[in-house]
Amino acid sequence: MLPLFLCASSLRLTFYCFFMIKKILKFLIVSLLTLTTLSCLALLGVLHYFVVLHPGDEISLANIQAILGKESPVFYSDAQTPLGVFFDDAHRQYVSYEQIPKSFVNALVASEDNRFFEHHGFDLVSITRAALRNYKAGRVVEGGSTLTQQTAKNLFKRSGRSYEAKLKELLYALRLEHHYSKEKIFEFYANQFYVRGNGHGLGVAARYYFNKNVGQLTLLESAFIAGSVKRPNYYNIFIRKSAVSKADVRHRINIRVAYVLGRMKELGMITAQQYEDNVNADLIFSEGQVGYDLDYVMEMVKDAVATDTVKAALEKHGISNLAIAGLRVITSVDKDLQKETLYWLRHELSRLDIRMRGYDREEVQKELSNTTYRGDREQVERAFLFGTIVKKDPTELVISFGGELSDGIVDRKGLDRPLEALVKWKKNRWSEVKENDLALLMEQLQEGDRVWVSVREISFEGDVLLDLERFPQVQGGALILQQGMIKAMAGGVENRFYNRAIAAKRTMGSAFKPYLYAAALQLGWNSADLLENTREVFVYQDQPYFPRPDHTNTADQVSMSWAGVRSENLASIWLLYHLCDRLSVEEFKDLAENLNLAPRVKNGKEEPYTLYRSRIRDEYGIVLNRSNLKAAAYTVAVKNLETDFLFENRM
Repeated sequence: MLPLFLCASSLRLTFYCFFMIKKILKFLIVSLLTLTTLSCLALLGVLHYFVVLHPGDEISLANIQAILGKESPVFYSDAQTPLGVFFDDAHRQYVSYEQIPKSFVNALVASEDNRFFEHHGFDLVSITRAALRNYKAGRVVEGGSTLTQQTAKNLFKRSGRSYEAKLKELLYALRLEHHYSKEKIFEFYANQFYVRGNGHGLGVAARYYFNKNVGQLTLLESAFIAGSVKRPNYYNIFIRKSAVSKADVRHRINIRVAYVLGRMKELGMITAQQYEDNVNADLIFSEGQVGYDLDYVMEMVKDAVATDTVKAALEKHGISNLAIAGLRVITSVDKDLQKETLYWLRHELSRLDIRMRGYDREEVQKELSNTTYRGDREQVERAFLFGTIVKKDPTELVISFGGELSDGIVDRKGLDRPLEALVKWKKNRWSEVKENDLALLMEQLQEGDRVWVSVREISFEGDVLLDLERFPQVQGGALILQQGMIKAMAGGVENRFYNRAIAAKRTMGSAFKPYLYAAALQLGWNSADLLENTREVFVYQDQPYFPRPDHTNTADQVSMSWAGVRSENLASIWLLYHLCDRLSVEEFKDLAENLNLAPRVKNGKEEPYTLYRSRIRDEYGIVLNRSNLKAAAYTVAVKNLETDFLFENRM
């Protein structure tokens, strides 16, 4: 009986333990489920608070638009041709979702996030699939981020790859999903991905890769851009120099485009026929201009819109930053006149440089090897480019520009201007070009030489005809005004850096002659005294100077009065040469100050040059038309001194 009793007791104990364990497990499970439910509810409450109720100012449309930055384009006077653009920290050509081709939407969704229009900011299916593939591969071969998460990362700049940073990115993604439509989120992404330099977005990509507007993109082009958004430099054919590297990039592009098209076919976005038509088609790139060189006109526009008057006017309309305001800025500059002005300034400075320095092969090659300027971007008429002589004939040169630019020809006509300048430099200014003079220039040009040329004409057949130039050391500027407005301006050969059109201080020239005549009168000269008016060598500070007047002399001797009225350079130089023997520098400065013709000094500071120039112009009429300039300046100087000389019995 005892064993049976023990057996029954053990059984009861076992059942009791089992019952208690079951009860405890049930309690634990219920508790865990309750805790999980409460945690989920708490998490949902926290998410509701931070996502729905208080997402923060960062998620506001105004802030996102500020990040994406609407630009303010600058146009020529025709209000159509772009001159430049004001932007904040990145250059974009903003496009709305309605402007984005359906082919690009499908291509990007297929390659980056095929469930984009279904999930709510993150995709557990994609995350799981990516984790499994990465585990099998032993490395990261696929990411699980959705387009929304990528948009959040691009907009709000995830810092690092920590779990905290990724969770913060996920929070931003949820905020975007709640407050914006899928189309708007896609629009944000399409205007933010990196392209090249400071260029971002689909608008820049379409222009940069294919020189097209967004609406002109084909299915094949859309597939390429969509496939390159993650690694733009990896698929950028324009930054490769050698044929081997270009071929390598082309191979990568073909693989990537085939993948994108394949995904589109799998998802039913394109037909099998569309896939076949495009997967083996040639993708033709055409590099477009997405940036603008910083030139003198844009610098002036930048200065103009930074004035207090313009700032105040903009602030009245709630605009504090023009760069992101999306305004159109239209200048007074005429597109065609600007192009011609820059061309002729460069063209004439090149001729003048040869006229002054000749064309020595060794000197030219040394200068060009040290030149950092690259020349113009495009091979169009009126462009100035650096090239290499690849073939030399007796009367013409074949020039190679490398890359994708066509070779050009410097024909006989293209040699005329530099040859004429060289002959005048080598012989004298009146020398005419003779047929055998061509050898003087051609002997300075050899195959392999670097040259500076301008595009004179591109024929209908595509022949590029060139003019030989010399990259000049002499510089200049040009400013064309009409009705008080600047119609064209060129500040130098490179059209950048120092703007000689408005910043350079020109020499006084003939406007200085009244100083000379006034000094002569004070030192005993008379307006009727005769001055030598012949060419001779003058020595100044041990340097010989042989003046070359720009007009024929009327007489070997002229009166000082006549020299002033006719602005005779030779007579004036002769007078100055002899005058300086009896006049010290300090006496000359005192004279200018006594006549109120020197810069004024107030509180120890000298009058700015611009104010000084304006005062001399306004008070003494020195800046007039050429026929009145000399006579007016001379008359004013004499009138200022006339009374003093009368009382001193010198008149």
